[in-house]
Parts: sequence; structure tokens; C-alpha cells
Amino acid sequence: MATLKKYKEKRNFGQTREPKAKIQSARSTQLRFVVQRHAATRLHYDFRLEMEGVLKSWAVPKGPSMNPADKRLAMMVEDHPYDYRTFEGTIPEGNYGAGEVEIWDEGTYEALQKESRKKEETVLLEELKNGSLKFILHGKKLKGEFALVRMKTAQDSNAWLLIKHRDAFATSEKYDAEALTAKTSRVTKAVENKKTEKKNPGKKIRINNTVPDLSGTRKYTRYIKPMLASLKKDNQPFSDKDWVFEIKWDGYRAIAELTDHFRLYSRNGLNFEKRYAPVAEALKKQQHEMILDGEIVAYNDKGMPNFQALQLYQEQPGTPLVYQVFDLLYLNGHSTELLTLLERKELLKKALKQNDIIKYCDHVVQDGTRFFKELVKADLEGMIAKKADSTYTEGRRSTEWLKIKYHNIEEVVIAGYTAPRGSRSKFGALILGRYKEGRLLYAGHTGTGFNEVSLQELFKKMQPLVISKSPFAIAPKTNMPATWLRPKLVGVIKYSELTKDGIFRHPVFEGLREDKPAKEVVITPNTINMPASKTTPEKQESKPRTAPAAKGNAQDQTVKLNGHEVKLTHQQKIYWPEEGYTKGDLIGYYNNIYRFILPYLKSRPESMNRFPNGIAGESFYQKDIGASVPDWLHTVPVFSESNQKEIHYVVCNDRASLLYLANLGCIEFNPWNSTVQKLDFPTYMIIDIDPSEKNNFDQVIDTALAAKQVLDECGAVSYCKTSGASGMHVHVPLNNQYSYDQVKDFAHLIAIKITELLPDSTTLERNLKKRGNRKIYVDYLQNRKGQTIASAYSVRPKPGATVSTPLHWKEVKKGLHPAQFTMQTLPKRLEKLGDLFKPVLGKGINMLKCIEQIR
Repeated sequence: MATLKKYKEKRNFGQTREPKAKIQSARSTQLRFVVQRHAATRLHYDFRLEMEGVLKSWAVPKGPSMNPADKRLAMMVEDHPYDYRTFEGTIPEGNYGAGEVEIWDEGTYEALQKESRKKEETVLLEELKNGSLKFILHGKKLKGEFALVRMKTAQDSNAWLLIKHRDAFATSEKYDAEALTAKTSRVTKAVENKKTEKKNPGKKIRINNTVPDLSGTRKYTRYIKPMLASLKKDNQPFSDKDWVFEIKWDGYRAIAELTDHFRLYSRNGLNFEKRYAPVAEALKKQQHEMILDGEIVAYNDKGMPNFQALQLYQEQPGTPLVYQVFDLLYLNGHSTELLTLLERKELLKKALKQNDIIKYCDHVVQDGTRFFKELVKADLEGMIAKKADSTYTEGRRSTEWLKIKYHNIEEVVIAGYTAPRGSRSKFGALILGRYKEGRLLYAGHTGTGFNEVSLQELFKKMQPLVISKSPFAIAPKTNMPATWLRPKLVGVIKYSELTKDGIFRHPVFEGLREDKPAKEVVITPNTINMPASKTTPEKQESKPRTAPAAKGNAQDQTVKLNGHEVKLTHQQKIYWPEEGYTKGDLIGYYNNIYRFILPYLKSRPESMNRFPNGIAGESFYQKDIGASVPDWLHTVPVFSESNQKEIHYVVCNDRASLLYLANLGCIEFNPWNSTVQKLDFPTYMIIDIDPSEKNNFDQVIDTALAAKQVLDECGAVSYCKTSGASGMHVHVPLNNQYSYDQVKDFAHLIAIKITELLPDSTTLERNLKKRGNRKIYVDYLQNRKGQTIASAYSVRPKPGATVSTPLHWKEVKKGLHPAQFTMQTLPKRLEKLGDLFKPVLGKGINMLKCIEQIR
């Protein structure tokens, strides 16, 4: 709803010529926009769109761009009056926004996505509310399609990105709004005058505060080591009137010295000035002499703090950076370290000039429990609890500052790597360690979290550190040949939990920490078996993500599910050698997501593919379950024409059956396409996209999209999922209306049409030798009675513990890869998106009508 209350409160209309607060009632049929260039404290551009009789407004520090590669930060500000679109001139000193304003561009605009039953402005307001506004500008400088997308961060819900769409008006050249400004600009003159004043400053501005004149002002000849937080022993949030609570940022700790010299560096003295130049340049424009403590944070394209984005900043310099400043060590000639935390932060808040890069990190007083819940909703790393009266003690890890984590993130020493297998290049897994009492102890290994670029870069950094002997106090056993390293590199991992032996489970590599020496990566007593603070999606059964709580030891446990006792054995057996994932991890995954996978298994004969010793061991198929099974396990006899006998298939109808079969080594679940109630009539049709050795996944994506195109054109709704291996599966719901032969024939027609669309990259040739290694097999023969493929949400016996994952069709585009979806990542995706595949089990298509459309 439009309101000019904030606009009015910020202005004294007896002193400024800005338009008075008035909502426009009668307007032209065309919506207007304006971009005003504004030299206030900092030069920026004000981007304004007419809606509801006012101008919705954003401050764009770098100005708009016609290059789609530029994602311009746009901070949403208060609504402005409609008449503001023609305002140019001077806002006097002492008033809000004091400085020069001129019109840089103006014109009309319209909604990109119009709806016949809704007014254009209604569509735009709905998009604004949803945080994704798409429109077409008809200006003198800005033309074509644009989008404003809200960045979903915890503190800056008013932060958006202004992005140009690729169209006929877009450019791939460097775009600088300043280059399109008139030479006679009054705003430019004002900016130049400010620069001159800064070079010849008069008396320094002082803050009116009660800072005592502390003697012995410290002269920092070397770098300052910041005060550090301890990990809270139980990792649980709390509330206390004597404590304040801040966001725990996922970035690089950085000290900024803004004194007679400028320095910006990490906690171990690493120079950040050139590496994160936008932060350095923004800090140099501060008005006061200060020494600041904060965190440099990078934001990904979803507007979330992301450590990997910070690591890759040199390759992607357009990534938004923010220096979150949370402490003040020195101000205008005085040390502030002996003041209390709240006194330091109050001074900091007054002294710090904030902009789109430099931010004051605010805090919550007393109510840490509720604050932590909000951080969990925002999916942030965690929080820091600080005693309100704590002084600043350099280089000390204090219990007056406490870390409380939502995500399990830890630093590790990279002590070696294993040889690669299969198509993996450079190395297979990193061998991890941590120090305890000066001895390096094994902490697990990780083979996930890399792409081809990061594999190459990390491998290059490891080569100068290669040594002949293990650096561990006790050399660990590895499943592949190991190359040992001098323990110098420090990595960051995310993990699910720690075993009692201090081994990380499900570790995923996030990046390197160049700001921390390896000797500081130590085991403390409160990090072993630390419970995660996050809650699982299941409210009534909030068990760990690994094997469910049960009687007995870690090797043999018994749990009671669905009224049945299920014995779980050898839980610590390694099933994925490269990643270190165990049988217990597999069972824990199925225990966590059973509600999602069971609908695709219930009442369906199951062909078991068993891996009793994990993916590196021998495996075998088993259709007949045999006699030595629990009485409660449901089976169904199916007569086999080829064997001329009945085969007793197992049917996985409940959670107990699911975990029983996983305990047998059934990594994947392969159900029939039909149920026992209608064995001859499949529930759905499948197009199995099966690539050959020389195909890449982008070609698989093209084939899946071709399948969708063919099915769309004949009126058949379709749904897709990754196979969990190298291909994709496209499903069409049938609701058991047609026989297997009818479905196979229909699938054959669809497959023919797909190969006609992509004759150079697809084939119907099943024989590997005949089809060669460069064509994708469009397999329609999966639609025969007794054929099986991996179920939705089934883990696959592949490196990385990948999962066959349902997708939105909008996700099926270049950049997608099956390795994104693993046993570790799926629970969180399901919690967020739910079951995307559910319609496959619903209303079926009219296959006969679809066939008529094909003809």
C-alpha cells in the first residue's frame, strides 16, 4: 500500500524545494519512470517507478546498466511523491539527502508479463510484493526488459538487484552510467568539489560522545589479532539480559585500520586491500580515524551469504560484497578496547558512515532464543553471543563471546589426497585432520564439493606441499593410494555430525581458509559429538540424520517401526570409500525421507540390487526374496514366463520394510511401473534418456527438453527427474488405464519424434556397439512388464551418493548436473520444495487423443 509517511517525516519543506507529500489520484494512462543522479553523502542513482500514485524508489550506487552481466545492487527506500519525477536542484545542507539532484533518464514503462483479467498496475504490485518485478522501459537511455529481484538476506530485506534482460537493446560491452552524463552536469561539479574538500580538509569532525581520554594510545606496528569466540559447549541458543546476539557471518574476518595509514587484512595479517578492492575503496571514504573489526561477506545470486562466492570473487568480481562491522577498537586518537561492548558499538554506530558495502552489524539484546529461530528460518550460519559488558582482548579466544551454530561448519587441515577413480581428474578425496596437543589426528575425508575448476586449482596449490610420509600421528588407512602433504592448507567443510572418534560424517568441501594457520585447527572437548541445533522436517520423529536411535551398539542395533522390530547391522561399514559414507548413513537418509519415497514403492514388486560391501564391492541382483525373511515383510508371487515358475518379489510398503531392505545392502530401489493390484497396467510411462560415453550432460538436458516439447505438442503432461547417474527420466502419468504393450508403442512414437528433433545426438539403437559412443539412447523399452528403473528419491550406487531427484522443468537448463543432488543435500531440498513428482501418481493423460495429435 502506498504511503508517504516516511518521506514526509524525513523532510522539512520550509527548507527544501522537494515536492510535498501527496499521492497522485488522476494520472496518465501510461506508467512513468525516472532515474535521478544524486550527489548526497555518496554519488548514487535513484531509480523510481510509478505505482499506486507514488514513485516506488531504489537507490542504485553504481547506476543502471544495459549489460545483463551486471547485477546492480538497488536498495529500496521510502516511496516518493509522483511529482518528484520532475525534481532537479539542490537539497540544502542539514536536510535529508542534502546535495545536488538531476534527471539522468526518464520515460514510460510497462509490465513484462501482462494478464488479460488484471490491470497492468495490479500485476506489477503483485510482483513487487513477491520480490521479483519484471518490466519494459521506454526511456532515452534505458530501453527494453529489466528485472528487480529482492535479495533474501536476514538484515537487508530492502536490498534488491537491478538486472537487464538479454534482448535487442542489451549490450555485452562495459557499461558505465557516468559516461552518459552531460559535461555541464551540476551533480558532477558537486562531486568534484567534494573531492577537493577531502584533499584539503579543515578541522576533523568529532562525535559528541563520552569517550574518556585514554592515555597510552596504541601504535600498531604489526597487524592486530582479533578477539575470538569460543564454541558454546551444548551449541544451544539461550536468552539472557546480560548478553547481546549477532549474526554469525559466513565470510572472512577482517581488521580495517583507517588511521594515518590504511590497511585491511585478515586475522593472520593477509592483505585484503587488493583482493577485495570495493571494500577497501569504500572504507577509505570514511570520515573518522578508526580501527574496525568485522567480516567480509559475499552474496550469491539468491542474496545469501556464501563462503564459496567469497572464495571465487577474483573470478567473479561482480559478486556483491559487504563488510559487516561489529566492533570498534580505536576512534579519533583513542583506544576503545577498555570500553564495554555496548559502549563500543554505540560509538561505532555513530561514527560509521554506512552504504551498500559498509554495514553496521546490529544486535539483539537478551532474546537470543527467538533471534536464533529467525536465523534458522533465514538459513544463516548461526549466531554469536557476546557479554554486553565485555572488553576487547586482542588475540584471545574468550568465553565472553560464544559461537552457536545452525550449520555444522568446521575448519580442517588438508593432510593429503587419494588417487582419482573413473572420470574424476586430479584427485579423488581430500584426507582431513585436526590437531590435538600438537599431534595431527585423522578426521575423515571428503570427495564432494568440487567442480572441475576447483579441482584443478586446489590440486595446483597442493603440489608444492607433497611429502613422502604421512603427517599424522597414526597414519590412516585409505581405500585408494594416498599422496601426503605438509599440513599447511586449511579447508572449510560442512558436515552432518561428528562420530565419537572425531571423524566428520558427510563432509562437503566449501573452500580454503587462507586467513588461518593450520596449527590453530585444534580439537576442543566440546566439538566431539556436538549436537546440531537445527531441527529436522519431522516434528514427531526428530531423529538424527544418520541411523535411527535404537538399542545396542553402533554395529548392531534394533529399532521398532510400524510395530515390527528391524535389526540394523554393521552400521559403520564404509559404503562410499571416497566420501567415507557408511551403511548407517544410507539407512539414516532413508529413515529421514521415507515419507517421500514410499508412495513410489508401495504395492510394487521390487527388484533388489544389493551391495553388501558398498559400491566398491561385489553386487548382485535378486528378484526372489527367498524364505529367510521376517513374517511381516510383504511379498507377492508373480509367474515368470521365462523361468516358468513363480518368483516371490518383495514389496516395500512401509518404513520398516524400507530400512530392512537398506540394511540388506539395497542402496537403490527399483520398483515395477505397475502395482500388484494392476500388474499389467503401468501407472506411468517412462522415457529413459541414456547417454553414451562421449555425451555431456548438456546434451542430456537438450534431449529431455526435446521430450517435453514433443509431449507438450501432443497434449501429454510430463515430469522429469535425474536418474541419479548420467541420464534423466521423463515420466507421463497414466493412472493404470493402458496395457504395457499400448504404453510401449506410445513411448516408441514419442522416442521417434525426439530423435527427429535431435538426429545428430540421439538414437533408438539399443546395441552399444552399433550406436557408438557419441549418441544418446532414447529408451522406450523401459515400458515393458517387469522392467525397472531407480525410483524417485532413490540413492544410486555411484560416487557422491547421488539421488534420483525430481525437478521443476524450469531447473532443466545448462548448468544442471546430477552431482548437485546427493544423499546429503536431498533432505533439505525436500523440506523446502516438497514432492515435485506427486502428479505422476495422479490423473492420467488421454493417450489415444495424444496419439491422434502426433499423427
